[in-house]
Amino acid sequence: MIRNITDEQARHMVDILKKKSELIKNFYHKIEKYRLSGDEQAYKRKLRELLEKEEIKVYGKKIE
Repeated sequence: MIRNITDEQARHMVDILKKKSELIKNFYHKIEKYRLSGDEQAYKRKLRELLEKEEIKVYGKKIE
């Protein structure tokens, strides 16, 4: 589904993606074993869990 978004919304989404990719660099080694094993459910669950913890640690809140 294609949505029309404003330039401001697009910039906001890009900023969020940049912040999250920086956070993932801090803990990617902890989820690498799940990615390599092909366990997609465990990988997604662990990624979500670790990302939330890292967001709270760095920014004091969850990024939305």
